[in-house]
Amino acid sequence: MATTDQEVRRRQKEVEKIKKMETSPNSTSASYASDDRSISSKTTVVEPSKAVPEVTTTKAVRYSHTYVVHTTIRASPLSKESPEQNYRGFFNLSMLLLAVSNTRLIVENYMKYGFILSLPFSGHERMNLHLKWAFFSFVWQASTVVFAFFIEKLSVKSFQRNVPNDFRIKMLHAVNTSLMITVPTAICWNILSNPVISALTLFGATTLMLKTISYALVNADLRREVLSPNSPNQRCEEPSSTDASLDVDAAFDIDRTPYPTNITFSNLAYFIFAPTLCYQPSFPRTTRFRKTFFAKRLLEFSVGIAAMYLLGGQYAAPTLRNSLAALDNLDFVHLFERVLKLSVVSVVIWLLMFYSFFHCALNMLAEIMRFGDRRFYLQWWNAKDIAEYWRLWNTPVHNWGKRHIYMPLIVTYKVSPTVASIGVFTISALLHELLIGVPTRCLNGWAFAGMMLQLPMILQSRALIPLRAKNEKLFDTVGNYVFWLSFTIVGQPAAVLVYYSHWYKRNSL
Repeated sequence: MATTDQEVRRRQKEVEKIKKMETSPNSTSASYASDDRSISSKTTVVEPSKAVPEVTTTKAVRYSHTYVVHTTIRASPLSKESPEQNYRGFFNLSMLLLAVSNTRLIVENYMKYGFILSLPFSGHERMNLHLKWAFFSFVWQASTVVFAFFIEKLSVKSFQRNVPNDFRIKMLHAVNTSLMITVPTAICWNILSNPVISALTLFGATTLMLKTISYALVNADLRREVLSPNSPNQRCEEPSSTDASLDVDAAFDIDRTPYPTNITFSNLAYFIFAPTLCYQPSFPRTTRFRKTFFAKRLLEFSVGIAAMYLLGGQYAAPTLRNSLAALDNLDFVHLFERVLKLSVVSVVIWLLMFYSFFHCALNMLAEIMRFGDRRFYLQWWNAKDIAEYWRLWNTPVHNWGKRHIYMPLIVTYKVSPTVASIGVFTISALLHELLIGVPTRCLNGWAFAGMMLQLPMILQSRALIPLRAKNEKLFDTVGNYVFWLSFTIVGQPAAVLVYYSHWYKRNSL
C-alpha cells in the first residue's frame, strides 16, 4: 500500500510538471525545481485507501447485420412526389451538350464556307440613295408629329371658346395619321430595296402612328371629362408593385397635369421618345440617371447586334440558299431537314433580338428619359399557349391594343370579349403583314394568314380550360411544349424560308 501511495504522488508531480512546461516552454531548469517544490507543498496528498489507479478496459464491438435501412415511405428522386427534385446536374449537362453541338456546327460551317462575312451594306448598290430616302422618311414622320401637336392646339382654342369641333379635329387627325404611314410605306416599297433599311424605316413610322393615335384619343377623352366632370371614368389600372431599386418619384400623380395644360410641345416630345405607345399627361419617373446601368445595357446591346449579324450572315444565309432548290422542287423530306437545321440559328437570333431590343434598347431609352414603368415584357417563355405568349412578350403593343381597341369594343360597343380579341388580333395581323411584306416586297398575305391561323389554336386552348383544373402542371407543361414547337421550332423557320425565297428570286432576276 505504501508503494501505491508513492506512485500516486509521483504521477501527480509529473502531471503538474507537464502543465507547467506547456505554459512556460522557455523557462530554465532552476524554475522547474522551484515549481516542483511549490507544487509539492501545495498538493493535497491522496489517502492510500482512496487512491484508485486508472485502468482502461476496451470491449470488442461486433457489427450487427440487423442495421435498419428502410425506415420511412419515400419516392424516387425523379418522381414528382419526391421533395428532392433538383436537376441542376442535368441542366449543366444540357448546356454542355448544347455548347458541343453548336461548336460542331461552327466547325462544319467554317469547313464548308470559310469566313463569308463582310461589312454591313458594303456590297449593296445605291446605298447613298437609300440612306437619303430613309432620312427623308424620318423627316416626314417628324413633321406629321408636329402637325398632330398643332391639331391639338387648335382643339384647345375651340375648347376654350366653347366651340364644338370634335368632328373636324377627328378628320384632321385621321388624315395626318394616314399620311404618317402611307408615305413611308410608298418609299419603302418603291425605292428602299434593302430589307433592313426598309424595315427600320417602316418600324419607325408604325410606332409613331400608334403613338399619335393614342395621343389623339386620350386628349379627346380628356376634353370630354372636363366638360362632363361627373361622368364615371376608369382612369387607371390597379396599382402594381414598385421596384425598390429604381428610386421612383414618390410625387407622381396622374392628374398633376390636367387638360389643357398638357398640350405643350415638351409634353408631346417626351411621349414620342418615351418607351411606351400609350399616351398620358404624366408618367412615373425615376429620380436619377444610372450611368453604370446604362453602360451595361449599351454593352449588351452592342454584343447582341454583332452576334445577330454574325449568325445571320455566316450561318443562316448559307442554310437558306441551300434550301431554295428543295423548295422549288417541293422535296418535303429535304425541306423538313432544312427547317430543323434553320430552327436552331433562327431561335438563337430571335432570342438575341428580343433581349437586345426589349431589354437593352428599351431600358437604355427609359434610363435616358427617366421613365419609371419598365415592364416592357413579362414571362412569355413560360406561356402555356399562343394567346398567353402574345399577351406577355410585347407589353407596349399589348397595352395599346387593350386600351384603344379591346376595352372600347367591350365597354362602348358591347361586343363579347371573344369578338374583341379577334378584332385586336386582326389589326395585329395587318401590322405584321405590313412590317414583313413591304420590306421583303412580298405583300401576298402570308404573314396575315399565319397570324389569323393561330386563332383556331387560341379558341381551342380556351375550350380546354376546364380540363386544366384536373392537372394544371401537366396541362401547362404540354402547352408550353406545343408553343415552343409550333411557334419557334417549326413556324418561324418555315416563314423565314418562304419570305427569303421570294425576296431572293425577286432581287436575283
